[in-house]
Amino acid sequence: MKNLKKLQLAELKILSEFANVCKFHNLRWFAIFGTLLGAVRHKGFVPHDDDIDVAMPRCDYDFLRNNPHIFKEPLFLQTPQNDPAASTRFLKLRNSNTTGIPEKFPEIFTKGGNMGLCIDIIPLDNMPPAKEILQLQRAIINTHNQMKFSAALMENCDEEIPEFKLFQCIEGGGIANAYPQLAEQYEYLCSKCKESEFYFMPVLQGARLRFRKQWFEETLEFDFENIKVPVPSEYERILNICYPYGIGIEDLEDEDKEKKHFAITDTEKSYTHYVKPYTDMLINSNDKEFLVFGAGDSLRIWLERYGLKNQTKFIFDNDPLKWGTKIYDLPIKNPAELPKLLKGNTRLLIASIYHEKISEQLQKMGIEDFYIFIDGWKYEW
Repeated sequence: MKNLKKLQLAELKILSEFANVCKFHNLRWFAIFGTLLGAVRHKGFVPHDDDIDVAMPRCDYDFLRNNPHIFKEPLFLQTPQNDPAASTRFLKLRNSNTTGIPEKFPEIFTKGGNMGLCIDIIPLDNMPPAKEILQLQRAIINTHNQMKFSAALMENCDEEIPEFKLFQCIEGGGIANAYPQLAEQYEYLCSKCKESEFYFMPVLQGARLRFRKQWFEETLEFDFENIKVPVPSEYERILNICYPYGIGIEDLEDEDKEKKHFAITDTEKSYTHYVKPYTDMLINSNDKEFLVFGAGDSLRIWLERYGLKNQTKFIFDNDPLKWGTKIYDLPIKNPAELPKLLKGNTRLLIASIYHEKISEQLQKMGIEDFYIFIDGWKYEW
């Protein structure tokens, strides 16, 4: 629970800055979901919670979305428009000097964008007539999928795209160089309805969450840890919709049910420290000798794509039958020999679909300095 408390404190600092900016610009916002529940029942975080959710009427939300510069570094307002690699569905206010790497990282399509710890900012949009909701929601989901696959194509700009990635992106609706237009189309669809008695949240890709606007007309202030947060006066009605099956105090206080949204969290180091092994494989590598772990097809792809065979000295593999043999005229060795071969001018690279297990193996050997090749990414030299 110690790490959870540090995480919550880091998110509270982000929330505090967010609240200050909203107050200065006279923007409306509300605690929502677990943050609302925590404010009502606990005067702070629900005991197991590791995130903060706020909601804003579309006009206030769009002011922030169109003015991300009003937050000063290290805060970064991540929008669907300004960080295609993340292809986020809604605003996230992140601290770039921290780390909140999700469970899905790394994935083959994009490098993931900014992954600092964040708070989620969700727009409250006008709900269209009931007969239009499902069709509109499908269009929003399809457009967001197109955004993700278009961003993936964009990351390989001026470089040959691996066939498997090209086919999947095209099948998913990706269009080269179309991300900016798709991102604006996404916002247009979400905010298409201009008048309604109800709010809904199409960015969450579900039509169940719908709230009467009048529930938000009056606002109360509740304590949330060391911050005052605005809460809709009809918060009980809103919570009943957010949690239709009910939530008991005994469930919330069960530490065994602690939520985990992240694979790696760090309140003191930037996410760039943790993604460097995945992204900086070729940076400052002209004078390096490569030691490559993996004698499978990923090795072939890496050699063909980057033409670094002359800089590659040894290959390592966990299959004893391969030790002492050669592949592509490069000698294959026992990984146990790695520690004595690592020098100042060598760079250890994992080229294998089993990179997670190999990473753990290297760390158990006391080796922390290595890089990982992800087929599908574009690498900068």
